[in-house]
Amino acid sequence: MNGVPFPVGPCVLALVVVAAIYDLHARRIPNWLVVIGLGVGFAVQCALHGTVDGMKFWAAGVLTGGAVLLPGYLLRMMGAGDVKLMAAVGCFCGGSGAFEAAIMACAVGGVWALFEMLRHRQMRAGLHNMAAALIDVSMPASGAPNEGETGKRTRRATAGTLPYGVAIAIGTMLSLFASI
Repeated sequence: MNGVPFPVGPCVLALVVVAAIYDLHARRIPNWLVVIGLGVGFAVQCALHGTVDGMKFWAAGVLTGGAVLLPGYLLRMMGAGDVKLMAAVGCFCGGSGAFEAAIMACAVGGVWALFEMLRHRQMRAGLHNMAAALIDVSMPASGAPNEGETGKRTRRATAGTLPYGVAIAIGTMLSLFASI
């Protein structure tokens, strides 16, 4: 992000910290928080860059942040709230900053997921689920063995889910601090 202008840093940090706390407690990211983040991000970008450039910067961040995590949602690996939160983070950071923060969040989430699978001795089930998800994406489901009624391959029970809002918060903070 090549330096963080004053109102962006505190605003995005407040957004991700509140989201992480809420996700840890309730295991969801509330829509009201995302809407507030999007609105404040829009106002901040328009104040910093002017109306037209601010809207472009805001839209590029929203689209990039959401697009990076969208495949995880489509593969049922994360919730819609996580994608919306990353889009709200992106509205503060712009397109390139959103990409950096999302990649950092994915790295943090991936390491955390591996640690949890090892800790709960669920590595085999986790790898089976990743393979099933990749097969679901790459091959048509008709006539394939091990299908459920929906045409999706079965996935094994694993250790559980992660509050991915925490990974987004940590990844965003690492991205912001790396750009200072």
